[in-house]
Amino acid sequence: MWKRDRPRPPRDPRAAVPGLGVGVQVYVLEHEPAVDTDWPDEPTGVIIAPGDRGLRQVSLPTDGYTTWVVAFSEPQSRRDGSGPFETAVILSALLVAADPVGEG
Repeated sequence: MWKRDRPRPPRDPRAAVPGLGVGVQVYVLEHEPAVDTDWPDEPTGVIIAPGDRGLRQVSLPTDGYTTWVVAFSEPQSRRDGSGPFETAVILSALLVAADPVGEG
């Protein structure tokens, strides 16, 4: 579980998305406006692999069009009812690195 108490910054899909990589805990934003392929309620998970092994990820900086494979903390369904899915390939523009909740 992670805290989501910081305000959401405006998202520009062309801007670099710092702090994302394998092992990073994330939560998934919904599109604005909402679409059928959204993951409702901003599920949490961990990035387990790059989503696309093309030249963009090998030689260019990470941007809003890069994708990552996210393993959800529990199976998730899309807004259209498809699923449940344990993992999904998600655009980095829809991922926000989560701050871990402190122990104690």
